[in-house]
Amino acid sequence: MLSEDGVEITVGISTKQCNNRTPTNAQLYFTTARGFCNLLRNNGIEISANGEKALRQFCGDEGFRPLDFPNLLTNRQSDPRRFFWEEIDAEGRVELENLLTEKQDKITRLLLQKAYLNDPFAPDFVLHKTKKAESWDKTEIAIYTVDELIELSRNYAGFALESYSVRKGSYRDPQGVTHLAPRFGIVQMQRGGQSQHPTQLQFNLKAGYFYKI
Repeated sequence: MLSEDGVEITVGISTKQCNNRTPTNAQLYFTTARGFCNLLRNNGIEISANGEKALRQFCGDEGFRPLDFPNLLTNRQSDPRRFFWEEIDAEGRVELENLLTEKQDKITRLLLQKAYLNDPFAPDFVLHKTKKAESWDKTEIAIYTVDELIELSRNYAGFALESYSVRKGSYRDPQGVTHLAPRFGIVQMQRGGQSQHPTQLQFNLKAGYFYKI
């Protein structure tokens, strides 16, 4: 593209798309607990060994799971392959929650611009196809600068924990058992849980965020 004075400049663009009739979550970053901690450290955000331990418990890394400690399985009603947010190391959990509260803008920027090291250009814009197009000439696209999206995300919400229960899969929660899911702004943070990458750490953009911010 050309600047106002006619000089050619290059910008990075992050593209997301949804081909369902209603908006779905869009994957923002797919990594590991250690990978995310390294991303923070490499960009000037300190996280302790306890904080990393807590995140590895949340993801269910080998050696950090309930099933690695037989004494914890006696009365366990929930998935033994990972600790849920409310169960992770207390000191590490407080540290993580403080980081996601105090560094929300910076962490959101890292996820949008620096999460994938092989990007040829750090994205300056986000283009998001919101849902399945009615026809070729009726495609709805949300467009933001990264700076704008970070500000809108913060204004939408700070760090929070949402309650949920596991209703699918091999380890469904008994009636009345709930867990806590970390959220900050329009970003949702969860354990991947896919059969091929069960212990990955996944960051998603909230479904339909462009209608809410």
